[in-house]
Amino acid sequence: MRVAASLGILLLVGCGSAPPPAPAHAEQEAIAGAPRAMPEAGASVIRRAMLDEVLEAGLGQFLQRIGTEPDLRDGRFVGFRVVELRDEALFAGLDLAPGDTIVQVNGQGIERPEHAYTVWTGLRVASELTIVVLRGEERRELRFPIVD
Repeated sequence: MRVAASLGILLLVGCGSAPPPAPAHAEQEAIAGAPRAMPEAGASVIRRAMLDEVLEAGLGQFLQRIGTEPDLRDGRFVGFRVVELRDEALFAGLDLAPGDTIVQVNGQGIERPEHAYTVWTGLRVASELTIVVLRGEERRELRFPIVD
């Protein structure tokens, strides 16, 4: 199951700005290593129970695991370009690399921090995680059904 990898993508939606403030205990868990929900090799679904664990750990934890920058083309925001994957295990098995640009998550543009929050909270009831990525000029769509 690619839970951690596909949810790791979600953290990109807020990387252009600071995450919402987290309670002190959440920051300590992030530093100590909160639930990782590592994927099972070869699977392509997200288990609801594992998703809930990851969501409870908070968006801030994910924002610490990847470096991004805004991707501007002709002065227009396109998405967030991946600069660095700081947690290789988190992204193992997912076709994501530095230079890729995350354009949408679950049909939402990701230009503003409130978009990240909307996507993040929407995962509590979503039936699928869909991520649109640009690699150069090639558009890719990654889909991960969320199952009980």
